[in-house]
Amino acid sequence: MLARFLYKSYGWFYVVRLWRKRHFTPAGMMMVAAVLLSGILGFNILKTNLYQVMAFGFSIMAVSMVLSLLPFKFKVMVNRILPEYATIDDKTTYELEIINLSSKTQKGLILYEDVHDPRPCLETLLSKKEPFEHLRNAWDRKALYYRWLWLIKKNLKARFNPIDLPDLPAGETIRVPITLVPHYRGYIHFSGCIFARPDAFGLFNRLLNVKKAQKMLVLPKRYQLETPDLMSTRQYHPGGISLASSIGNSDEFMSLRQYRPGDPMRNIHWRTFAKTNELVIKEFEDEYFVRHALILDTFLSSGNETLFEAGVSIASSYISSMQIHESILDLMFVGNQIYSFSSGRGLACSEKMLEILACVEPCENKTVFELVPLLQSNIKKFSGSICVFLGWDKGHKKIYQIFKRSLVPISVIVLAENKVKMEEKILQDMNFLTHIKVVQTSQIRQELGVA
Repeated sequence: MLARFLYKSYGWFYVVRLWRKRHFTPAGMMMVAAVLLSGILGFNILKTNLYQVMAFGFSIMAVSMVLSLLPFKFKVMVNRILPEYATIDDKTTYELEIINLSSKTQKGLILYEDVHDPRPCLETLLSKKEPFEHLRNAWDRKALYYRWLWLIKKNLKARFNPIDLPDLPAGETIRVPITLVPHYRGYIHFSGCIFARPDAFGLFNRLLNVKKAQKMLVLPKRYQLETPDLMSTRQYHPGGISLASSIGNSDEFMSLRQYRPGDPMRNIHWRTFAKTNELVIKEFEDEYFVRHALILDTFLSSGNETLFEAGVSIASSYISSMQIHESILDLMFVGNQIYSFSSGRGLACSEKMLEILACVEPCENKTVFELVPLLQSNIKKFSGSICVFLGWDKGHKKIYQIFKRSLVPISVIVLAENKVKMEEKILQDMNFLTHIKVVQTSQIRQELGVA
């Protein structure tokens, strides 16, 4: 009951705060403060004349509020010219195209970007824990207020400040640059724009809401990491990979296609050329090539999402740094089911994997052990593996042993809040740290970065 009451209270206060920020100008907030202060200090009208200040200020505010109720409409179209991607903690600039379709020049406007409702549901508020929440006092942990603020910021992704627009000439188009710095990955869902015009006294805004739904993807933070040397060798894949490019040792004829500049002359199908006088290329499918597995642990036993975000950033960094145009990279993780995505050699490009990692969330009820059957059945296809773990238990040990017993090169990164304790835990279980590197979340660049 208490949690439900707090949830509804925080939601109501958020709506009121957002309404106040958009409807009251800074001068209006100062006027409200002056009226309240003069009312408190001038309560005894026999000893002070401050009540006159309160009366005058209240009258001005009343007139201003009435003026703010006057209709504010003009025909306008908006369109955001968004970049393909943004990246966490990197400054991003996009342009907002505004077309004034009215017959009058619009002056003195203020623009607010309108995004989807960032308020979390009750289940999310109760289940998600703010990073380092355990360091807060008992009252703050019970009240859930700081957790609420953290979830709001996480859903918003970035902070949008109001923008003072230049004059909008009648029938013309202007472009306004907007700069933001995203702090969380995932999609920013824009729902529209709000144009505000202050009243004659400059205390209240009249608002015009223009719908324009768009979205922009924020990619995880990436580091310049040194790619592990996995001493990869080509493995046999019966039947090859569908649509794979022709780079390998054993080629199987697939089909014919039109010639493209740069195609080797030896692959031209001369019989077809003799009949049609058109250059046609024979396509082949490789059966021997390099294939790596990138395994991301998504089970967060500690509840510290900083650990999980660090794992996503490391996985994204390796995807960006590994040369996969002549090999295949399989990204594997556990969510509500087992996910495996392949890129390289005519399959999806690495940007698609980064999009996937931008939206991946921690798994609450399934561990990395769920990947064991999939790895056991496909282990002969892999030339090497990089594993990013968020801890160490029997599932992590089992995956490590699968690759080692199959003589497949493996590099394991175990993220930890305390490096010394995690190394001690692994040594007690394995008696060695061969090909296992424990990294503290605050030391990723120092321990894994390019020298």
